[in-house]
Amino acid sequence: AGEAIYAALFDSAPSLQSLFKTPRSVMAMRFMNGLNSIISAASSPNALKIQVETLGFQHLDLEVTVPRVVIFRDAIVDLFDMEMGARFTSKAKQGFMAILNYVGGAYIY
Repeated sequence: AGEAIYAALFDSAPSLQSLFKTPRSVMAMRFMNGLNSIISAASSPNALKIQVETLGFQHLDLEVTVPRVVIFRDAIVDLFDMEMGARFTSKAKQGFMAILNYVGGAYIY
């Protein structure tokens, strides 16, 4: 799953590949671990805030911008939509977009 997210991201925005110096397999694992930790904390606002802040500190050396957040968000949501089909309901899509917007916004600031 992490490899699919990684591939979807860089298929939609090849220019972002230069931001990642770590091997692809390691980045794929990090994507999955990050998404898993965010989703696991989503039911607790305080836990989610702490998790997002922790991940945000790991991104301080990168220039996180609104357009880049949109690219990441859309690549992930589009992949989920493609892989899950009808099981990825409009409510689930809206929820993921909201969470990923929150995460991206926190990384910017």
